[in-house]
Parts: sequence; structure tokens; C-alpha cells
Amino acid sequence: MPNIAFFALLLAAFEMTTGIRILSRGKYVRIGLAASGLFNLFLVQLGHASPEAGWKADVLVNRLPNLLFALAQLALFGVHFDKSLPQLLCGRLR
Repeated sequence: MPNIAFFALLLAAFEMTTGIRILSRGKYVRIGLAASGLFNLFLVQLGHASPEAGWKADVLVNRLPNLLFALAQLALFGVHFDKSLPQLLCGRLR
């Protein structure tokens, strides 16, 4: 694949931005969760690049873990994130 280093840097920037948003507070957490969930759904259609013999085994081994992780993130949309992770950690240390 041409320019794989460029795409790898874009992916790293996306993942860092998504992680920083998830660790923040308010609407930024929801934006980060939405980006992360959509990325996991994108990974469902790609699989893990380890082909299996049948389609059932392929779904079970390569696609189901990402789908379950994306579904688990849906539960976090009902939580109100009033404080960021650094604020929570500083509050615990005092």
C-alpha cells in the first residue's frame, strides 16, 4: 500500500484525539465515544485479518469482539460526565 506511513500517522492522530476526548468532560466525551464506536463498527467489517475456514467462525473470531465492544460503549451514552478524568483523580488525591 503506497503512503502507509502517512495513513498510520493519520490513524494515530485520530486515536489520540478520540482518547483525549473520552477522558475530557461534557459533550466532548460523547463526541469521543461516538468516534470510537464508529471506528469499532468500521473494524467489524474489516475483521482482524486472520481468515477462518467458515463464515460462522470468521464472524465469531474476527468480528464479534469489535461488535461487542461497540455495543458496550452504547451504555456510556447514558452517563453524565461532569468531570474529566484528571479532575476526578485530583479530587481523590486531596
